[in-house]
Amino acid sequence: MSTNLTREQRDDAYNNSKAVSNSAEIIAAWGVRSQEFRAAHSSHLDISYGSNARQSYDYFSAGDQSPVVAFIHGGFWQNRAKSDFTFIVPAFIEAGISVAMMGYTLAPEAKMDQIVQDIRLGLRALSQKIAARRSSNPGIWLSGWSAGGHLTAMALDEPCVLGGTAISGLFDLEPMRHCYLNEKLGLDEATATRFSPIKLPALNGKTLDLFVGGAELPAMQTQTIEFAQYRNKANAPGIFENLPALNHYTILDEMASTKGRILQSIKAHLN
Repeated sequence: MSTNLTREQRDDAYNNSKAVSNSAEIIAAWGVRSQEFRAAHSSHLDISYGSNARQSYDYFSAGDQSPVVAFIHGGFWQNRAKSDFTFIVPAFIEAGISVAMMGYTLAPEAKMDQIVQDIRLGLRALSQKIAARRSSNPGIWLSGWSAGGHLTAMALDEPCVLGGTAISGLFDLEPMRHCYLNEKLGLDEATATRFSPIKLPALNGKTLDLFVGGAELPAMQTQTIEFAQYRNKANAPGIFENLPALNHYTILDEMASTKGRILQSIKAHLN
């Protein structure tokens, strides 16, 4: 992002809620659907992997031998919770896929290194739990939206992770340093570089599929487009799809429906 932009322009480049006029209504609807499903499936919520309350995951089983997807929520590393996104789970269960909804400590309580480490610790704990219940551990397909897309790319190298799907992710953190998001993130140049997937060696042994919406903010689209180009140059496996007419929020409809493009692509990896 050009530093010639005004602060307001830099802020607006990553203000998804401002860009989507009915974003508050969409998020409220997610919450209603999520609460309803959690109330009906409350037996495996908030499984702890650390001392912080957010260091926990929810597990929704589609059967002891089913494949497993772990989902990392968004909120620019500083907002929202795993419980807000449970609305995506029913379609996965219907498709025969178990889902772990990953929680993690948020900024400013946690810096980026702890946030990434939380996801790693959570995935290791989840993998151990899966292994304890089965004769063999099938591994985990990792997925995430927005900040969760970034964390998916950062944790792709965990041994238990088969591959990943990053949706509307953020892969270059340098622009985050120059807008409102850094008030809580507290990134400096070195940290932004160290935790930017586009500035790290591309993992060419694991698939990472990249999706973004064609109606998203230009800066958000650029994040995924440039990361896809970066991985392509490194011959790293994975598809890139810009889904027409979908914004930063409606793109999750493609995970929350059994016929959704993103859910179908994940299912194809796990068959």
